[in-house]
Parts: sequence; C-alpha cells; structure tokens
Amino acid sequence: MGRTKESGICMSGGQLIASGDVIRVMDQGSVVECRVLSCLATEDGACLASLEILSGERKGEKISATLRASDEPAGKPR
Repeated sequence: MGRTKESGICMSGGQLIASGDVIRVMDQGSVVECRVLSCLATEDGACLASLEILSGERKGEKISATLRASDEPAGKPR
C-alpha cells in the first residue's frame, strides 16, 4: 500500500476567509470595501481572491487580488 500525499498548503487562522465575507483592501491607492466571491490558497501562504466592490463609483465592479495575512494580531490597533 502506498503512502498518502500530505498537503503542502497550511493556513493560519488570520488567513481564513470565505465566500460572502466582507473585507477591506487597497485598490488603486484607496481602501475599498469588497465582498469575497471566491478564494483559493496558494503554497506561499497567500490567497487568490475574486472580489466585488461594494461602495463608491466602482460599486459592483469585480476585481482579482492576491491577499496576504498581516503580521499583526487581529484586533490590535494601528
């Protein structure tokens, strides 16, 4: 019997997002609020996400982004 292949992708809790979550990202130099349409983890710990902009003049536009977790713990003020 052969060995089972172990997954090489491991995500920390700060990186876990799902379809339907609302997040804020930098896009073209400004912060925009977006809804996550889909998200895939990559081997380097980032996520490839499809997002829909929820506010401003670009409302409804769909964008793609590479998301990386912050080194700061959640809830810590900047």
